[in-house]
Amino acid sequence: MGLSRILAMFIIAIAMALFVVWERNKIIEIGYQVAKLQRNCDELSEKNRKLSYYVGRLKSPENIVSKVQSLKLPLVLQGDLSGVMIAGHRKLQENVISAMKTSANKDLYSQKEMVLHGCSSRY
Repeated sequence: MGLSRILAMFIIAIAMALFVVWERNKIIEIGYQVAKLQRNCDELSEKNRKLSYYVGRLKSPENIVSKVQSLKLPLVLQGDLSGVMIAGHRKLQENVISAMKTSANKDLYSQKEMVLHGCSSRY
């Protein structure tokens, strides 16, 4: 009887030791995973910061103006097209062309009046 109790205690002690070692290894493994995820999070934060910077640059007025000029798009003030719903690119082109013609006609008309009234020194 004494021998079986000692053997049972020995087996329980070995089982507990194996459990402690297994638990310790799991803790170390989880620590490595946390470190890897932290590095990944830092890399993604850095990419996010860079992308935010690039988005800010792309949204800058200077960049938009240079793109518009390189694509040779006409710039129209927002007030010129107020209240007009545009249903496509073609409709936009038609509206821009008509607005440009109207403003050119107004300029010609005002120049004509100025010449008639003797105010041509302004131009």
